[in-house]
Amino acid sequence: MNPFFENREKARQPFESFESENMEFPEHLHNHTEILMVCSGQITVRIMEEVRELQEGDCAFIFPQQIHSYHSPAESRVRLYIFDSSLAGAYLYSLGKTVPCRPFISRGELPGDGLLALERLYALSRGGFVPRDAALCSAWIQVLFSLVWPRLALSERKLSGDIELTCGMVRYIMEHFQEDLNLESLAHELHANKYYLSNIFSGRLHTNFRQYLNRFRVEYAAQLMKETHSPLTEIWAEAGFQSQRSFNRAFSEITGMPPREYRRCHGIPSGPVTVPSDSLGQGGAGKCQIPRSAFPRKDASIDNI
Repeated sequence: MNPFFENREKARQPFESFESENMEFPEHLHNHTEILMVCSGQITVRIMEEVRELQEGDCAFIFPQQIHSYHSPAESRVRLYIFDSSLAGAYLYSLGKTVPCRPFISRGELPGDGLLALERLYALSRGGFVPRDAALCSAWIQVLFSLVWPRLALSERKLSGDIELTCGMVRYIMEHFQEDLNLESLAHELHANKYYLSNIFSGRLHTNFRQYLNRFRVEYAAQLMKETHSPLTEIWAEAGFQSQRSFNRAFSEITGMPPREYRRCHGIPSGPVTVPSDSLGQGGAGKCQIPRSAFPRKDASIDNI
């Protein structure tokens, strides 16, 4: 699966499309335009203040720097299209200056040629993006936008003080979740009152600071457990936890199972290992999280994506 924000080894491609099953990811944002289409099942999508349970054939359109999240209450398979706004051609300016009042488009609202454009874009990504594909990607993106643009009901992008601060909070945690981070240090970095930030977490993100931070850390740790044979002691430290006890507690609360059990269920098949044999995965399908490469490096800045 391809990254959301930045590949940890190389710069993000201008365009990528991939499928994901049972996707889960907390509120986040980035500089790219993102389109989600439900292939099967259902998924709950939040875009800023709008929340919708999407069914097969439904789509969500997420403009740059819009906070969004995904939750799969049941089995689901989705297809995502993530691209640099420069590929939008004549729609580039609007992507930066407006936001959709109706970001969700139901199956019956998407014209047949819109579906064709999405299929063509997905086909272009199958072999990996190459520079010569840019013009063709741009053409299909503009075809799609020409068909859905009136349905999105665009309005001027206006960020109130608390919305702008919310975006700043989300961006900072995305970049620094692996560090020793607390509400006081976050407030200091954002030049804001910690009690005001606490109210924003509960009012806009519907969680508290610690739960939100732990969600990022646990999702990252879970992906390491699924992709590597690294010892759990290395994984919880790299994810930003200060102790194994806090890691075990947070991991169990969020995933519903202890870390070792999760690894046995969802880890990669046994091979050359650096962990005890009883903690190695035996394969198997489970809830698919955002890939490890979705998370910025410790030295990466989302503003540079």
